[in-house]
Amino acid sequence: MGDQIEITTYPEENSMFYRVPFCGLKVDIKADSGNAAIGLAKNIDENCEYWIIIGYNLNHTSIRQADGAPGQTVETPNILSADEYRSFWLSWHGSSIKFGRDGENKPIVTLPGTELKKLKYVMFAGKGRTDFFNVVHWRFELPPLIKEPEVLPVTGGHVQWVQADNQLPDGAVIGGYENDALYIIRSKHNGSLTPGKFVSSEGVGYISWGGQEHEKQEFEVLVGYDCVWVPTCKSKIPVSAVEGGYSEDGRKKLFIGRAYQNGHLIPGKVQPSHSVCYIPYDGREIAHENYEILVCPNINARCANHTYNDNMENDDNDVYEDFLDEDDV
Repeated sequence: MGDQIEITTYPEENSMFYRVPFCGLKVDIKADSGNAAIGLAKNIDENCEYWIIIGYNLNHTSIRQADGAPGQTVETPNILSADEYRSFWLSWHGSSIKFGRDGENKPIVTLPGTELKKLKYVMFAGKGRTDFFNVVHWRFELPPLIKEPEVLPVTGGHVQWVQADNQLPDGAVIGGYENDALYIIRSKHNGSLTPGKFVSSEGVGYISWGGQEHEKQEFEVLVGYDCVWVPTCKSKIPVSAVEGGYSEDGRKKLFIGRAYQNGHLIPGKVQPSHSVCYIPYDGREIAHENYEILVCPNINARCANHTYNDNMENDDNDVYEDFLDEDDV
């Protein structure tokens, strides 16, 4: 609810501007001799750009531009009363100003206008236009002014690995789905530290290694939200890729990828030296040359290149242009 305002205006007094945060107003009017007027302005230090004149000469209602441009006038005999309040609505959005009776969708009078969104103030009567102003009683509700929320940068949420068992820590990263949500884990296996998936409905994790899917009860879970998935292929690894572990042969870096398999989206490991992403699925280790890889914008954000090529076999050194904006390099 906004502020309920009741005022009375007189021909010779200075009138007040009221700020209206939206392009509309509901108003009750009681006029001693049948004339009332509402002005619309962009700023309180400027004259009104439009006037809505209700009961002008007792028999008409019109919308006029203050600059003298032609307006719109319709006959409205007895539209106001000196004995009772009558309710109306006023709107100024889109490309027209409309004035009508409360409870009726069809406006009484309409006038095309421009830059109507800039009209933020209303005035009831006003000095200098006593040719049609008289004593008028007004009731209206002003919506509360809503302060525009301050946009603050998101901080925190950096991805990190958290030791877990069969329970997920807070902030676990969802990596895909296979009947239900899958989360990203990594676990040690035969000298490697291998990324894989956690199936929440089973309470266990799975990694792929040596052509097979291996169940894991002890693992780490990736948590945080400062990361996104981007498409890539073969051994094209963005410089901002999140490291997921290492291989058993020379501890080469493994990254976190995911790929579609039989309608499911399965997270697994990206092994650049093999030019594929391996996923654990249905007891097997399945390779995909086209996949998505997890990246964090803050990792190597100022790097001049878009892809790794250090110690990566089968890398043709093509630049994968979509990983970073030009402003980030």
